[in-house]
Amino acid sequence: MSEWIPATEPAVLEALLLQASGSWRTLENLCRQGECSGQPLAASLLSALCASPLQEPERGRASLNALAQLAPRAACTVALSRSLLALAQEHLLVGEHASASSVLRQALASSVNAVAATGMPMPAHLSDQLLSQAIGLGHTLASQLDLALARQRQALPAQLVLVLGMHRSGTSALAGLLVQAGLDGPIDLMPATPANPRGYWESLGAVQLSDQLLHQLGSHWSRCWALAHHDWESNASAVQGWRSGLLHLLHTTYPPGGRAVLKDPRLCVLLPALQPWLESTLISSVAFLPIRHPAEVAASLRVAEGIPRSQALLLWLGHVLSAERNSRPLHRLIVDYQQLLADPRAVLTRSAHTLELSGGGLPLPSTWKVEEASCFIEPQLQRQRAGGDVPGWVLDEQAEVWYDLALLVYGVMVEPELSEQEREVRMDQLWRQWTTLAP
Repeated sequence: MSEWIPATEPAVLEALLLQASGSWRTLENLCRQGECSGQPLAASLLSALCASPLQEPERGRASLNALAQLAPRAACTVALSRSLLALAQEHLLVGEHASASSVLRQALASSVNAVAATGMPMPAHLSDQLLSQAIGLGHTLASQLDLALARQRQALPAQLVLVLGMHRSGTSALAGLLVQAGLDGPIDLMPATPANPRGYWESLGAVQLSDQLLHQLGSHWSRCWALAHHDWESNASAVQGWRSGLLHLLHTTYPPGGRAVLKDPRLCVLLPALQPWLESTLISSVAFLPIRHPAEVAASLRVAEGIPRSQALLLWLGHVLSAERNSRPLHRLIVDYQQLLADPRAVLTRSAHTLELSGGGLPLPSTWKVEEASCFIEPQLQRQRAGGDVPGWVLDEQAEVWYDLALLVYGVMVEPELSEQEREVRMDQLWRQWTTLAP
């Protein structure tokens, strides 16, 4: 048996945690990195652990055979873990959630035993930490199974195009632009209003579902910045109902097999509740993050909704920081609102590139209409414009701390020269400031 090299241990321990959370896509990415490590035992164990229970058994057989050549006992224990995961799915399909959680505990214990059988040292608390996730894994798998059944019926879009932006930040303009270019909007569109004369491009059903979930969480769209710290498992039943409703909505309001534009600013903070889908590998997802100057957003929200501007800054920070952090595992495109107004053709060109990268072979619509769609954007509809000076209301409402932090976040988000890694490092620093200061 090969000896463990300390550098490989964090990856294997991370694989156990990912399995316990149902994060199959991230687990697959971790295993691809492990295959390049040049350490056969670690690579084989990672590959064997990564097999999603939502996939056909044959897909994981080769990895088990490879592990059996190096660590036969570990291979047998991984095989037992897979069998238990399959049994847990059967319990979930017939609604026996308590039995499923019990079986999932056994499956996770078998995965821990498989790693231990290779001789790898593990922290004493790790087993208890993993087993405590069995109930959450049950909820995650149940949602993923619902998604798998819908996919088998060919009732789903091939891709979710998520527009994740703060209210009044150009989310409607961007979503409308993408639909005009050839992507699929919902059939239950929210009607236009004087505040948005070109339409919102939101599904009425999706908004109602999200408002209902926020109410169940004791929140509201106008004050939901605190959900950045929410314990989603504490409201597992409400979250599960929200996902079920959203699944039905995708089936009934979007054409199957296309690219569904799902735009709702509430998703910036609710996206963690959608992680079972995003991590399932069952549906491709891509995120578009429109970003607008916080002073313009605050002024626009005050006019459109009567929300105090200091409260709007808190909302802006909560939405933008959460959207950036929660969308990191996805292919994504950050869209500067000013560029969207000034050069919608360039935005569509970048959008097409992002969609092709994320589509898993799904082609762009044959009639991707750049010129026609660009006419949808009307720059003269921008009513609020930020100047270079600090607005007087920032001092009047004693919002200097929030405004300064929002300007820093805005600067990092719209800086075109930053790499993804550099942006994430800077946004992590700003996130820590936000979580320290936020009410």
